[in-house]
Amino acid sequence: MGTRYEDQPVEQWAGPESLDPTPVWKQYLLVAALLVVGLVAIVAISVAALAPLVVTPPALVAGDRLVLAATDIPAVGAPPKLIATPILDERRSFWLTQPRKGEVYAIRRAWLYTPGGAEACTIDSMGGPASADQRTFIGHCAGAHAPTFSATGHSFEGGLRDLDRYLVSVSGDRVIVNLSRVIEASERTNAPVPTGIPQPQQP
Repeated sequence: MGTRYEDQPVEQWAGPESLDPTPVWKQYLLVAALLVVGLVAIVAISVAALAPLVVTPPALVAGDRLVLAATDIPAVGAPPKLIATPILDERRSFWLTQPRKGEVYAIRRAWLYTPGGAEACTIDSMGGPASADQRTFIGHCAGAHAPTFSATGHSFEGGLRDLDRYLVSVSGDRVIVNLSRVIEASERTNAPVPTGIPQPQQP
């Protein structure tokens, strides 16, 4: 014959601690709270992502993104446009240029000779048209240095690094400049080789 539960010795009975002490309604409450937190996070992320598309330019939105109207983009080849106070502080100000059709650049006005260096320069427009092949910007640097750059930020000085710029995207009737995404030019180790000069042949 089988052994019944009541026939087992008392010391072998399972104690009350073997039962789940958490009431079922508390478990449901915990699951519901986690769902609410997840939904709030999804909504917050969605609102932040859509913010540049719904605000009225100019506006600074979450993620350190500056939203400008497409009409703020200079015409192709027109002189650069300075975006500064009161929209931005001087430290993050930049020049907006369009040297070629559809190519929009946000050139930072603050620039260092070397990344992390101490010699700071202020980049200004030379007043002429924006060109990818001609001098458009000039740097006012310590030590009376005055390097020049194209509208794309390319340096005309041998061995000197290019200008830093922000990531730019054009979406319909607005321009979004990501101030948290700095495209920092690396320091050149060799001067560019002039074109049109015959190079020695390798043996």
